[in-house]
Amino acid sequence: QDNQTLNGYVNRTINVVPNGDIKMTWIVIFTCLLYVFIMRRLWFEWEVFIQLRHKFLASGDPSFHKSPTYLRTYRNTCMVESVPQELRSDRKLKDVFESLFPGQIERAEMVINTSDLEKVLKKRQKLIGKYDSLSARYMYESWRYDTWQRDGKNVGICTNHVSKPMEPKVRSGGLFSKRVNAFAFYNEKIKEIDIEAGEEYDILVDHRNKSKEASIRLPEGGEEDTRAVGYNVNDVAPLLVPGRVRQFFAKESPVFNGTGMVEFKSIVAKQSAVQCNLSGQPYYMITSDVPDPRDLLWFNVGVDRYTLETRKILVQIVLLLGLFGWGAIVAFITNTVEGMPTDYFLYPLIKDYLPALAVSLVLLWLPAIFFMLAMHVIRFKSHSRCDEFVLVWNTAYRLTNVFLTLFSLSYLEAFACFKEKPEDFVQSLADKVVRQSTVLMNLVILAAGQETMLQLLQWRSLIKQAVLRPLINLNTRSKRYIDSLNTAPALEQSFLFGFFAPVLSYGLVIAMIYAFMAPLMLVICATFFYIATKVHTHNALFVYCQRCEGGGKIFYYWNRIVFITLYSSIVVFFAILTLKQYFRMGTAFLIIMTLVTYCFDKSVTNTFVVNSLYLPISIARDSDAKEDVLIAHSNIEREGGENFMYRNPLLNQENWNSKI
Repeated sequence: QDNQTLNGYVNRTINVVPNGDIKMTWIVIFTCLLYVFIMRRLWFEWEVFIQLRHKFLASGDPSFHKSPTYLRTYRNTCMVESVPQELRSDRKLKDVFESLFPGQIERAEMVINTSDLEKVLKKRQKLIGKYDSLSARYMYESWRYDTWQRDGKNVGICTNHVSKPMEPKVRSGGLFSKRVNAFAFYNEKIKEIDIEAGEEYDILVDHRNKSKEASIRLPEGGEEDTRAVGYNVNDVAPLLVPGRVRQFFAKESPVFNGTGMVEFKSIVAKQSAVQCNLSGQPYYMITSDVPDPRDLLWFNVGVDRYTLETRKILVQIVLLLGLFGWGAIVAFITNTVEGMPTDYFLYPLIKDYLPALAVSLVLLWLPAIFFMLAMHVIRFKSHSRCDEFVLVWNTAYRLTNVFLTLFSLSYLEAFACFKEKPEDFVQSLADKVVRQSTVLMNLVILAAGQETMLQLLQWRSLIKQAVLRPLINLNTRSKRYIDSLNTAPALEQSFLFGFFAPVLSYGLVIAMIYAFMAPLMLVICATFFYIATKVHTHNALFVYCQRCEGGGKIFYYWNRIVFITLYSSIVVFFAILTLKQYFRMGTAFLIIMTLVTYCFDKSVTNTFVVNSLYLPISIARDSDAKEDVLIAHSNIEREGGENFMYRNPLLNQENWNSKI
């Protein structure tokens, strides 16, 4: 019966067209028209997107701050990475950029290394948490005892005896040390750490005050050179030496990281700095658009650019090797199910559902692993960069799963089979491509019914609130603990494209590959996209609160996914046409559609992609002119708080949360 069902499904695919039949021409025409329609729609989307992209680059995120001066600071600031040791002061950094962009520098500031202060405050916060936890439990037990004293004694033997609580005690040193009053002990420890944190803070402030005015133009103790704007750029050239030489002869600063922020007086000057090569040296004074302050990961800001790129390469090599292991996992799951006895009464359900379920459960947890690697191993400096990393590799593993399921072979098996009998390999491949569509169909159904519904349910928050919360007696917990319990998990506090977008690209690739082979797949994928649209629209409007506007970076991802889908579909369709004895038609289709798609790809890249990555200088000049007119007719002045936008929040002692 299962074979009859499968054969019935196969008879509704491209296999129903006999080899050499003229009807295949209509399928080819339909496929070509579908490709042209997709490319046409993509072009229209780019025409709309590039205007919005330029507007964002020129005006920034309107939700950034109510004061326009804060937005102006954000738009005109760039991040400088790999600043050498000898230039790590506010004044030196400003002198370098003043020499390169005379009269265009508003201010420059090096990022302070707060790692030691962060460790002290983390230790302090841990002690406060212990104090709060013991205090809450002791207060609850005291209330419980007082209640029993007041009401419980009169009830009789049915009431359990409640002992008078004793103030909690802890060991002051090690395992065999004396037990002392916990409240007094933690109070004393917190006061000691307060003093230590204050001293560390004073060291940072004192060192910055001493070094921030150090200038490459001023001899120590000399008078200030008033010819700042006229400083010759050639005087900076001796400082632009390779990073390895600097690291060998110079010690790293204990206070300043190798990252700085430079604010320009105009968007034109900022874009000129971002779009050009300042030094001609690798990993030296690298400029880029500064991330939104709400998007920065301050504990990673000080990571050296060379170190970051090296870690990124190593992690990507490991993940690339993992793709081959992923092929073995998919092949193992598929072959295990196929090897089960067919007379088992649950075999039809297991054969169609179990492989897709097992793979989807693994894919559900992979993004969290990628996100951890991006944030804590590679240590990207912004939340959005971590999201982009997850987006790329989550998509890579999902697309690998599609093609491995499509061919139902591991890499080693495929190579061995192709080496021994190429004709049998090709024929087996063509047969499996059509028959494995049932597994991919189940993957799409699971994506529509399982993944999208889990996103709608916010499953991490659901587990936290529905499963863990009932097991906790909140009366014995501190307010800080209850607040953390009421806070959404980190991965559900904003819309992470790396977790959700690859699922959609998953459906797009499957739909396009089987559009000409199994029309039923288009119906299934269309249903999936309909459900996903409803879920994601609901979450974006009512559930998630984005950290900041991303500037449309996700569109570049979708652009590349569309072309990967088109190229893959063209190759697969060519293979099917060739195997069904349409060699001339398949060859003509492959050559023509590949050339058309490639030309369109290059046209989109040259027309839109390249011209939208950065703000054109002409638009920046126009934006500066409009802003100058606006400032001239308004009384808006800088408040001073703009200078603190790109300083670690820990440098503001009000953020230490010292109350217990």
